[in-house]
Amino acid sequence: MLMIARNQLIIACVVLSVFLLGIGYWVIDTLAETPENIITNIDEFSSRTQLQSQSIDTVEINIPEGSDVEEIIQILLNAEVINDESRFRILMTFGNFGSQLQAGSYQFKKKMPAAEVLFFLRQGGVTSDLVRIPEGLRLIEVGQLLHDAEVVDIQDWQDTLAQDWLHIALSSKPPESSLLGYLLPASYPFREGTTAEIAIKSMLDAFSEQVSPELMILAGENGMTLHEVVTLASIVEREVVLIEEMPVVASVFINRLEQDILLGADPTVQFAISNADSVEKYGWWKSYLDFDDLEVVSPYNTYLNLGLPPGPISNPGIAAIESVIKPAETDYIYFVASPECDGSHLFSASYSGHLRNVDKFKQSSCGALY
Repeated sequence: MLMIARNQLIIACVVLSVFLLGIGYWVIDTLAETPENIITNIDEFSSRTQLQSQSIDTVEINIPEGSDVEEIIQILLNAEVINDESRFRILMTFGNFGSQLQAGSYQFKKKMPAAEVLFFLRQGGVTSDLVRIPEGLRLIEVGQLLHDAEVVDIQDWQDTLAQDWLHIALSSKPPESSLLGYLLPASYPFREGTTAEIAIKSMLDAFSEQVSPELMILAGENGMTLHEVVTLASIVEREVVLIEEMPVVASVFINRLEQDILLGADPTVQFAISNADSVEKYGWWKSYLDFDDLEVVSPYNTYLNLGLPPGPISNPGIAAIESVIKPAETDYIYFVASPECDGSHLFSASYSGHLRNVDKFKQSSCGALY
């Protein structure tokens, strides 16, 4: 009996050892994938920036001072930041991270990997340091925004933009084109000490992360280079107020391109006329264009030149880019602002239908301004 008990004890120990080795391997393997083994400087982790683009489900949370581990876990679960509580607990326990979790405000994507959540919680809240880069801005506007936020010096921004940039996001950009169109609008954790070079690289990294290989393949199947996609997306971005209309507006422009019809896009004229005098009087995007504006000689004036302009006129968001790659299927050729004055549009496939829509708009309260 003693021998049998001893053999059973040995077998139990072996099984337990194998189980613990398996758990240990899983934990080590998981920890090896944590962001700190990939990212050594928080200013360089642009691939992990808390993007606020339209296609990402984000949530803001606050970890109060004095919160214990259980309270923090509950906050994360309530906000759906983590959906695997056991994985989070095991990583936290084996890494001995419990005492390193910091209070503060955070912005997370929902259902993030536990390792990433732990990484950010150990770094401390960054929401208060987020700098929002809106969609549809020019390079100089982005630079001025960062300058006003005391992130970069405007001259340093301009000088850094002029450098020769090598980046996967720029693979289809013509050499003579600027970075306009490729600095993805989002919210970035720029802090004191962030240089113009780091800021630009962060935006390019974010662009290459969001514009996935699958999207690029689909664009190619549609007969468009990435540069052409970004160029058209930059126009859609400036034309559209309501995100849900982007694929429809994109379809209008694509239909026009396929039928050799002038795009006739006002934002391209706004871009073309923005010399020093115009900017001083009307800002970077003149609200009301007159007939002289529509006749300005510029390769960007799509009222005079067939096809796409030479390059983007603004930095489009991922929703605008996706709308060009995956446009709605329509036969629309025209659109005009809706008489509802809510930012929506009326669409038509015929010129006569368009004229009727224009009359509806002119009779509205917002149409009276034109």
